[in-house]
Amino acid sequence: MITGFALFTLCHSFGRRGRAMARSLSWQKGCSIPFHLFVFYNAGEDARLVLEGLSEGPRPPTVTMIHVPAERVLQKALHFSQAHTMHSFSHTVFVDADLWFPPEFWAEYVSALSGESPGYWSCRVMNIPLPGAEGFINDWKGISQCQLGGATEGRRYDRYSGHVGHFQCVPRDLMAYPPDPRPSVDTVDLLFSEAAIALSSNRRVERRIGRIGAYHMDHPPSWNGTNGVQH
Repeated sequence: MITGFALFTLCHSFGRRGRAMARSLSWQKGCSIPFHLFVFYNAGEDARLVLEGLSEGPRPPTVTMIHVPAERVLQKALHFSQAHTMHSFSHTVFVDADLWFPPEFWAEYVSALSGESPGYWSCRVMNIPLPGAEGFINDWKGISQCQLGGATEGRRYDRYSGHVGHFQCVPRDLMAYPPDPRPSVDTVDLLFSEAAIALSSNRRVERRIGRIGAYHMDHPPSWNGTNGVQH
């Protein structure tokens, strides 16, 4: 039974993208299941931008902002390993701060998840390439699914079938995220997905469910934003 979602994200120097994601959460339609957003951050500007995004919609989720010291902010796996002890909802979802969710996304995801056996599941993520992504982020209040649908270059990380870390949804009591101290967690994302799938009732390779996907706002590969500024 799905009683709610706790969404966990790390927002480090990508506050503008986090603001757009937060706004998309506050404009969800038709979803009766509650969700709560947990944001790990260091820079106050990142926190301000996320909160600004949440305030720009009629149905914002509740939020917990968690300040992390600068020397520890990139240790995402350590933060995420605590996630299951921080809420009482049925499901934990680890998401990247540079995603954008269409208004019907969460209602559709609840429907899709209800039709699957308990375990690890993801969603399709469509990539919006640069420089188009920057244009959307600059007009973050005006982003629409129709616009993004015409600007996508296709599915992001399609070959991984939903095992990667941009959207990972698990029952809260399935397993904890590995408490790996490394600042780069790509490998840990995959380790978590494989271990969680092994504990899932259904172990098929394809883990992406739901008719509606999320969108990724592309950026140069960097832990510190684009050219050192807030994105």
